[in-house]
Amino acid sequence: MTERPMILVVEDDDAVAMMIQDYLSGHEYRTARAADGREAVETVQKLMPDLIVMDLMMPRLTGGEAATALRRDPLTEKIPIVAISAVADVTSIAEMLPLDEVLPKPFDLDDLVAAIERLLPAATDRLIDQSEPATP
Repeated sequence: MTERPMILVVEDDDAVAMMIQDYLSGHEYRTARAADGREAVETVQKLMPDLIVMDLMMPRLTGGEAATALRRDPLTEKIPIVAISAVADVTSIAEMLPLDEVLPKPFDLDDLVAAIERLLPAATDRLIDQSEPATP
């Protein structure tokens, strides 16, 4: 059985983080959490998630600073990052920062899952493979 994809949720608002984690768990993703950018960098290096969902406005280290640090590390540079931000001009943010996708807050959870599925094309195939019985 192939392991389900791991998504790291980086969000300083506990309620938002729990909402995202609960929704992703319901879509067969494993989740972990980091509460700020500095913790995100440390957690990514330990867990090596398949994708990161990260708020941009956080204490200690912003999401943009964390994304930049992760892109500089050869071990983490290819992990897709979906940013969520309350900043109005998400197009400018996406052009300035090393992000794969930016969703404006408030965002629709189905849009988040769609972004994850676009960035992890093999994830759906792996989940389908899990549900099919092995052939002898």
